[in-house]
Amino acid sequence: MTFKTLFVTAVIAATLSTATSCSYFDSNKNREKGTPMESSKTAVQKLLADQETSEGKRFSIKGYLNYSTGMTVYVNRPQTVYVNTAPGDGGETITPIEMTWAENGHNSVFVPENAGRGTDKTIFYDNEGKPLTTNDKVEVSFEVGKASVYPVEIRIDKVK
Repeated sequence: MTFKTLFVTAVIAATLSTATSCSYFDSNKNREKGTPMESSKTAVQKLLADQETSEGKRFSIKGYLNYSTGMTVYVNRPQTVYVNTAPGDGGETITPIEMTWAENGHNSVFVPENAGRGTDKTIFYDNEGKPLTTNDKVEVSFEVGKASVYPVEIRIDKVK
């Protein structure tokens, strides 16, 4: 291979790598709703354990979102949000999920800088970009992926 060929190959590989990693931080808007399943920790863990059968399929559970900010929030990577059986910090955790950090986003989580660190100050955004709180019951649609121990490709819809 010539130097020019190696250089072009390296540039293409770097571009693809960047595009792939950036797509991970997409707004996640317009993902399909999943097939409803039992909204329990046991059911979700069983699904995640059977990645071969479940990979690429969409599922959904119902619960309440909860986010505990630490002292430092790294906004350029996914945030761990918990789906619980009850609002706020109550109930059992069904599963952790990863959401992007974005104000006025889609399928994202955000805590205003001047709001303090309480979970009641957290704003979640659904698939349409409408704000939600920890007291709103939601349907969380997701896929199972081999690259993550959490459900991925998250879509949030408020339960009516």
